[in-house]
Amino acid sequence: MKFPDAYKSKVDDIEKFIVNYIIKNEFNVKFLNSCSTGFSGVRTREQIIICSPSNMNTIGDFLYTIFHEIRHEQQVRDIEMLNPLQDFDLEDFEKLYDQYWEMELDSDQFAKNMIASLVIKLGIPMEIAVSQFKLSDYITNYPNMSQMIKNQMRMIVATIKELKKSGAEYIDIQDHPMVKRHLERLENFI
Repeated sequence: MKFPDAYKSKVDDIEKFIVNYIIKNEFNVKFLNSCSTGFSGVRTREQIIICSPSNMNTIGDFLYTIFHEIRHEQQVRDIEMLNPLQDFDLEDFEKLYDQYWEMELDSDQFAKNMIASLVIKLGIPMEIAVSQFKLSDYITNYPNMSQMIKNQMRMIVATIKELKKSGAEYIDIQDHPMVKRHLERLENFI
């Protein structure tokens, strides 16, 4: 809706690019119209979940979230990186977090590169790209937020430990209460 009239057709091109990329790579992307996971997206063993896309500030934030979570799927499925919340010893938090942060930084850069390549591929002028694909400060500064993310991860890991201690099933983040409570409301992305 915010795209200048002269470039409204680019919105359809962006949608086609995203849909084709998802289909070609056989990603299972779902979304929640409204969620309170604390994250704008999460990759689980069964799907990539995009939370509250209509509440994202710009199309840039939306595209970033999609590509960031897609990259996590690629990391685990295609590159066969170890999943820190699944394949690591929860008691060795520093090692787990180092793997997690490495994956986060890779996903962050991948998402930013995909947005840039999309802008170039579609021939969107720089002044339009700057205004329409602007990333929120949180995303722009994400690589510098290691300590904040580390604290959030400590809480997530503590909950996983409690789940396992109580005998509840935990295979991946999909089994964590912050994600699990939303699973029945997932909708198909495409």
